[in-house]
Amino acid sequence: MDALLPTNSIPALPDGAAQVWWAVPAQARVAHDALLSPDDLERRARLRRADDRDRLTVAYALARLVLARHLGAVAEDIRFERTCLHCGGAHGKPRVAGDAQGLRFSLSHSGDRVALGVLRGAELGVDVEQLKPDLDLDALTGATLAGDEAAELARVGAADRTLAFLTYWTRKEAVLKATGEGLQVPLKHLTVSGLGTPPELRAWTGRPEAPAQFRLYDLAAGDGHLASLATVDHPAVVVHEFDAGAVLYAVH
Repeated sequence: MDALLPTNSIPALPDGAAQVWWAVPAQARVAHDALLSPDDLERRARLRRADDRDRLTVAYALARLVLARHLGAVAEDIRFERTCLHCGGAHGKPRVAGDAQGLRFSLSHSGDRVALGVLRGAELGVDVEQLKPDLDLDALTGATLAGDEAAELARVGAADRTLAFLTYWTRKEAVLKATGEGLQVPLKHLTVSGLGTPPELRAWTGRPEAPAQFRLYDLAAGDGHLASLATVDHPAVVVHEFDAGAVLYAVH
């Protein structure tokens, strides 16, 4: 991960590079409310758990701060639209409303991590998951893994099985977040590489062209978490990861 940045310092985003910004829910501040839209505030109010509310606050405040830097805009003026690809409802992948100048972003949060990925010129998806030792892998495997993946997982030792399962999960989720389809597509329709192998999409049921369209990257999510990034129809990128703490604390 790149060094902690000086206050208010957000590096430019050159072509051929992706940025991933890491934050934690505890960095949420009352001052961040000014960066949230009425829709964000309404969605936050419906969340029962304080840590879920903090994740939302940090995610959308950070997104506006970083996107504003790359768009040459005022953070409070950044608006998102969430049109669903399937039904047209307002619950799809968030995108910058208006002229986004080719800029795309993806948000994910789990446990003690909030991730923001940004890229110019192509869609991307980021997924982070907390390594929970109590995951019911037997129940999840059937709905998540293709046959070859399930066989591979069965050969993994018990100590590494959760890590191996979430390697498949985060790589698949990153792909589906990049397309904006999310869980509308069954995860078992995708086949990806597993633990200890370079990240790649190997197959997609009904879409033989898909493996050539996607590039996958492992991210440094830190202890107790696992994360992946995927891009669509874009040459290989250099991924720079940053601690967002200084950016978030600069808001007063």
